[in-house]
Amino acid sequence: MRDPIGKVPDGYAVHRVADSWLVIDRDRASELVRLRLADARARDQLFDEAPLRGRGRAPAVVLAPGLRVVLRRYRHGGIFGSLTRSLLLGPERATAELRVCAAAETAGAPVPRVLCVAAWPVIGPFWSALIGTEEITGASDLLERASRSTATGNVALAQAVGAAVRALHDAGIEHRDLQLRNILVREQTGSIVIIDLDRALFHGTNGVPVARRAQNLGRLARSAIKNRLWNRSIGPRERAAFAHGYTRGDRALRSELRRFAGRERCKLTAHRLSWPLRAALSAQPAAAPPRPA
Repeated sequence: MRDPIGKVPDGYAVHRVADSWLVIDRDRASELVRLRLADARARDQLFDEAPLRGRGRAPAVVLAPGLRVVLRRYRHGGIFGSLTRSLLLGPERATAELRVCAAAETAGAPVPRVLCVAAWPVIGPFWSALIGTEEITGASDLLERASRSTATGNVALAQAVGAAVRALHDAGIEHRDLQLRNILVREQTGSIVIIDLDRALFHGTNGVPVARRAQNLGRLARSAIKNRLWNRSIGPRERAAFAHGYTRGDRALRSELRRFAGRERCKLTAHRLSWPLRAALSAQPAAAPPRPA
């Protein structure tokens, strides 16, 4: 069989074990090998005993004192999710996330380190895959943090989030699901980590184009509306602080973003008007429960 993994970032090694392919952080190779991720029974046992996180179970396994790896199986969402579940057309979805995270980490963007990827054929052209990232301990997501109080005053936090998103965009990474639950805040330091870069796009070292930056920021704003935090714990002061943290006094960038402000503002208004009705018609609560890191 040809190598389906291709070139991996520096610091990672590729191993083939039977019909499975593993990509492992060289510095943690001995600990990761003990997880036996190429063994179907070992994988199933890890996931069967794990708690639900997001779309499926995600075990957090101790590798060393103070270090745990969170394993996440790739699954499809949407209308066809119940049919295709974890079947993928090749391992590219997992290796793409690995490369995006490695590029972000190299550029200094605040993302978790990928420790391993495992992929194996299931039937015909279909594969399954998982990714393991370093667990961010002592952190809560931005939805949980913002939901703790209805009063404004999270100005410093909003500015830090803006700076973190700017660092991600400057690294060339467009997050395809930039929302409150995918931004973690470390409780002791207040530092930010942006997670879940599945399907993220790498635009190159020149950064994300301004139009796509505006779309990303608009999606984050709509996440605040969806979770009923707009003008509550995310008020005008917090939004101004976020903008200050994101632009960092870059007047040229601020001016360019304004070119797309009208379009994003229309989307935002439509979302604000339609969301209460959609939430009322949906069986799901308007604010989903916080997801652990």
